[in-house]
Amino acid sequence: MRMLLVAFLTVASIAQAHAEAKTNVPDASCSYTLSSGETYKIPAGQNLCWRVPPPSYKVYTLLRCDPPFQELNRVRLGDGQCNRYEERQ
Repeated sequence: MRMLLVAFLTVASIAQAHAEAKTNVPDASCSYTLSSGETYKIPAGQNLCWRVPPPSYKVYTLLRCDPPFQELNRVRLGDGQCNRYEERQ
């Protein structure tokens, strides 16, 4: 009887630890903040094109959210690889 109780308590504690591990999964997204203070989230697996500083207004850096962001390469405005462009004026 004692072995059955120990086995039951072991299984219960393992199940509880597994359930807690599932709820502690980090948010699978990347975020970026503009100088205005606005924060945006990009889901994992999506691409973001971030504008290169002036004087080049049509060149963007292609970033992939794996997370965190990984810089892939430079692209031009309208490139089909970009799921989203940074939102700034």
